[in-house]
Amino acid sequence: MCGIAGLWAPRLEAGQRSTLVADMVERLRHRGPSGAAFWSGEDVTLGLARLAIVARGEPAQVHGNETGALRAVVNGELYNHAALRRELHERGHDVARGPDTALVAHLYEEHGEDFPLHIDGMFAIAIWNAEERTLVLARDRAGEKPLFVAESPHGIAFASEPGALLALPWVSRDPSPASLARYLAHGFFADEDCAFAAVRQLPPGHLLSFRDGVARQRRYWRPWDTLHSRRHTARGDAPAATAEALARSVALRTPDEVPFGVFLSGGVDSGLVSVLAERARGRGFPTFSVRLPDRGYDESAFARAVAASIGSEHHELVMDHAGGEEAIERFACDMDQPIGDPSVLPTWALARLAARHVPVVLTGEGGDELFAGYPTYLGHRHAALARRIPRGAREALIALVRALRPRHHHVTLPHLIERFLEAGSLTPFERHLAWFGTARATEATQLLAPALRSRINEDTPLAHLDRLERDLAGSPVGDLRRAPALVAYQLLDFEFYLSGDLLTKVDRCAMAHGVEARAPFLSHELIEFALALPEDARLSGTCGKWALKRAARGLLPEALLARRKQGFSPPFSAWARGPLRDLVTDRLSPERIARAQVLDPAATAALMRAHLDGRIERGRTLWALLSLQMWAERWVAADRPAPAAEAAARDPRAVASSDSIS
Repeated sequence: MCGIAGLWAPRLEAGQRSTLVADMVERLRHRGPSGAAFWSGEDVTLGLARLAIVARGEPAQVHGNETGALRAVVNGELYNHAALRRELHERGHDVARGPDTALVAHLYEEHGEDFPLHIDGMFAIAIWNAEERTLVLARDRAGEKPLFVAESPHGIAFASEPGALLALPWVSRDPSPASLARYLAHGFFADEDCAFAAVRQLPPGHLLSFRDGVARQRRYWRPWDTLHSRRHTARGDAPAATAEALARSVALRTPDEVPFGVFLSGGVDSGLVSVLAERARGRGFPTFSVRLPDRGYDESAFARAVAASIGSEHHELVMDHAGGEEAIERFACDMDQPIGDPSVLPTWALARLAARHVPVVLTGEGGDELFAGYPTYLGHRHAALARRIPRGAREALIALVRALRPRHHHVTLPHLIERFLEAGSLTPFERHLAWFGTARATEATQLLAPALRSRINEDTPLAHLDRLERDLAGSPVGDLRRAPALVAYQLLDFEFYLSGDLLTKVDRCAMAHGVEARAPFLSHELIEFALALPEDARLSGTCGKWALKRAARGLLPEALLARRKQGFSPPFSAWARGPLRDLVTDRLSPERIARAQVLDPAATAALMRAHLDGRIERGRTLWALLSLQMWAERWVAADRPAPAAEAAARDPRAVASSDSIS
C-alpha cells in the first residue's frame, strides 16, 4: 500500500522533474509512512511513498524487470502474488525478492496491457516502458485504490490524490462545473469526475496509456460482461456457494505478515468478514466499531455480540457531536476533494483508533451492492404504485408524512415513504438517484454559483446515468427505460456509489492514518458470482441479501440477521439543527459562499433554512454543501492566488516551454 506519483515531461530537465515528483510524493506521505523511493529515466520520473505490509523489512524502491526497460510503481495489494510469482518463475522471469508489487513489471512484460486481468487485488499502477516510450496506468476493477491524472502541454502527471498534483505549478485549482453538478446530484465524484477542472480520475477497471503524448484509454473489465456466459447457481445452492466464495476471498485478504483488525459495523457484511477471518487464521485479532449515542443510529450492541462470538479484542469508539466537530475541523475541512457523505466523520475517527493497534483492517464494503441489500431495490418493485396514485392524493400523502416525520433520524419510515412518493413519475435510474442521491438535477444546477452554472446544461447532472444506460445496451438487464431487472440497479450502485462514495471514503480515512483497508467482498470472482445469482437468491420477497443471510446462519446472531438494514451514518441532520447549528450557519453564510464563488448564496441559504427549521429533511444535502464549501475555501478561494498558468509561466524552474509536447 502506497501513495504513487509520476511525471512524463520531455521538455523538463531531469532535476526539475525530480523536484516536482518529490513534492508530489511528500504530499502523499500519510499514505506511505514507511519510506519513499524515486526513479528517473529519459523524460519520466516515478515516485512512491510506501506503507510496508508484504516484505516489511525491504526498503522502498521502484521495481523493474531484468533489463530495466520496465519500471513500475504500485499502490495496493496483489493477493494472489504467491501464485503469480510461481507462474512468472516458470516462464523464466527472475523476479526480485521483496514485496508483492515487485511482480508488476514482469507481469506486464508477460501479458502486456492485459496484465490487470491476472491480478486478484486492489491497485493503482503506473508502468514506464522505455523501449516503447509508453506510460501505462491501470486501476483495479472495483475502484478500491484511487488514481488521478493531469494532462497539459507541460506533461502528463499522475498521483494517488488530486492534492498531490497541485504541487505542479501549471495545474490549475479552478473547479470543474460539470463534475460539481454531478457531485451535488449524487453526493460523490464517480467515473472520471474530479472537483478540479485540470484533473480527472482514471475510472475503475480502466487502463490508460500515453505514447508520445497521445492518450488511449480502454476498459479492461466490466462487471456485467459475464451475465451472458456465466453458469448460474441454482437458488437452493446459492447460500452454500456464497459462503464458500466469500470464505476464499476473506482468507486471501487476511494478512499473515502483519497484525490486522476488522471494522465491525454491526451489520451482516462486516460480521461475516469477522467470523470468516477468525476461521481462516485461527487466532485473535482486534475489532473496531463506533457507538453513536443518538436514538436510531447506534448499532454497537450488534457489533459487540459478533465480537464476543469470536472472542476478539473489541474497541468501541463513542462519537457524539463534539467528536463530529473534531473530525470536521481536523480532517473534513482540509480534504482535497469533497465527500458528500457525513459518515466520513466516524470513519475517519475509527481509522485513527485502528491505527493505534494495526496497519491493516478488513471491511464489509460491497456486500449490499452485490447481494441486493439496500431498501431501494425493494422500492423499485413497487414503484408502479406511486404512479397510480392521483396527483392530488399523492401530494396530500406527502404532506401527511412530512407532518409525521420524526426529526431525530433521517431514514425513518415516513422519510422513506416521502421519497418514494416524490419520485413516482421519474424514469427508473432517475428514480434511483432521487432515492439514493443528494439533489435533483435541476436543484443541483441551481445550487452552483452563477458563473459555474452558466457553463453546463440541464443534462449535465444526469450524465452518469445516461452513460450507464448506453453501456448496458444489449446486456440481460431488462428494459432500462421502463422496468429494469434488479441487477441493473445493483450495477448502477456498483459503478458509481460504491467506488465514488464508499470506497473513496474508506480509502481516504484509512490512509489519512497510514492504515490499509481491504474489502473481501470485492474479489472479482465473487463480484461476478454474486451478480449472476438468480434474482430471488438476492432479493426474496422483502428479504434483501437472501443468499448471504442464509449463508450467515449459524455464524452470526439470529437477531442481527433479522433486523432491518440501518446504514452507517452519524446524526448530522440533527446535529445541524442543534449543537452544530452555529458551525453550519457560519461556514455556509452568504458572505463566505460569495467569496468562495462555487455555490449560489441564495439557493444554499434557502435550503439550509428549510432544513434547520424542520420544514424539510435535507441533512445529507446540507452536508454535501458544507463539504463542498470547505473544499472551495481551502483549495480554490484561499488568498485568491494568481492563475496557476500565469504563475507557472513566470517560474523558469517549473516549465521549460509552453509549447505543446510531441
